Amino acid sequence: LEHRVPLPGGTRLHRLTRPEEADLVAEVHQAAFGDDRARTGAWVRDLLTDRARSSAVLVVLDGDRPLSAGRLEWEEGGEFAGLWGGGTVPAARGLGLYRALVAERARIAAAQGVRWVQVDATDRSRPILDRLGFRTLTTTTPYVWTPSAR
Repeated sequence: LEHRVPLPGGTRLHRLTRPEEADLVAEVHQAAFGDDRARTGAWVRDLLTDRARSSAVLVVLDGDRPLSAGRLEWEEGGEFAGLWGGGTVPAARGLGLYRALVAERARIAAAQGVRWVQVDATDRSRPILDRLGFRTLTTTTPYVWTPSAR
């Protein structure tokens, strides 16, 4: 996997290190997926606080504006890591930002001694991952269960 993917001029990769930076991811996820900002921000803050040694959260910034975000999680000493939550705001799609995030997260995983990286990908992400050298192993069907009100 090519580990250094050039970014468009004016953008840069930033690895979050402080819980107060979690809103950068929440902003991307709201625009990309319609996620609840408060819930996403709280979840990422917890990750940066409780699992900082076995995770990496990255954003692509244009100045101070977040355009793309994703995280990497692994078990210390394990051979597997997961790429999660990769998304790009609609106005910045097609610029290679997601590809750069995938490559950087894979580079970090390799530096941690991780041998295998897995991704649950949408149909939008699959072609990008294929071009980067990932191979489809299987598919999943997500379900949402909502308990009935009683």
